[in-house]
Amino acid sequence: MWNPDAASIHDGVSQQTYSLSGDIPAMEIVPSMTGEARLGPISKIPEGADLECCGQGFNERTVKVRWRGVVYFVFVQDLETQTETCSALRLLSTIEK
Repeated sequence: MWNPDAASIHDGVSQQTYSLSGDIPAMEIVPSMTGEARLGPISKIPEGADLECCGQGFNERTVKVRWRGVVYFVFVQDLETQTETCSALRLLSTIEK
């Protein structure tokens, strides 16, 4: 189920940094003129990118990350296949505010 509170782009301090060993799909969180956030287009975060984990996802299968100052939702499963440090991501994706 969609968690609208998760779309905030101002979601606290970085929790952990992860370096990708391969490309992953990501959904950009785009601020709107009304101050609310919306999902942008699906894009690709490339191999070698260092992601900062910065909040819970919009559901239990996603997590919020920051890359180059832009905030995205990514699937935990994709991170698990592309990073070595994944247990913290799974825990973070299930934490309720």
